[in-house]
Amino acid sequence: MQALITFFFELCLLRRAPQDLPASDTLFRLILIADVAVGVLVGVASGLQTLASAAQVVAETALMLSLLYLALGLVGHPGRFTQSATALLGSGVLIGALALAPVLLGALGGDTDAAALGTLLLLALMVWNIAINGHILRHTFGIGLGQGIGIAVVYELLAIVTMSALFGGL
Repeated sequence: MQALITFFFELCLLRRAPQDLPASDTLFRLILIADVAVGVLVGVASGLQTLASAAQVVAETALMLSLLYLALGLVGHPGRFTQSATALLGSGVLIGALALAPVLLGALGGDTDAAALGTLLLLALMVWNIAINGHILRHTFGIGLGQGIGIAVVYELLAIVTMSALFGGL
């Protein structure tokens, strides 16, 4: 377990690549469950009801995994799905866990400096997450880091618009 946690920290520091993970369906499922659980916790910490948070997390995760599967099929690399999806989800678990503190600062801080600090930290985590996802996509599709980051930015915008259309608001 310690080796897996270390791997995901190194992945988030852009030192490891998704192909360094074993192509394990069991690991994918465990990381998927952890990602959904952390996502729900972040949603609840930000003030959402548990069911609403779960629905949004499941919808966003389904969108991400569907687009990844489709893109890998289109470029002829469907065998890379398990490792790439596990890497994206695992990095999401760590970023989500790190986001809990700033979310709570924002939710509990009201209009204070603590809330502003929470917002700034969340923005920094979002930028870092896009860089991580770009790094993972670079290795997954054999493209440059800039292209991977560009795809990650487009995906984030698409996810925001889609979740907004499905659940209202931002």
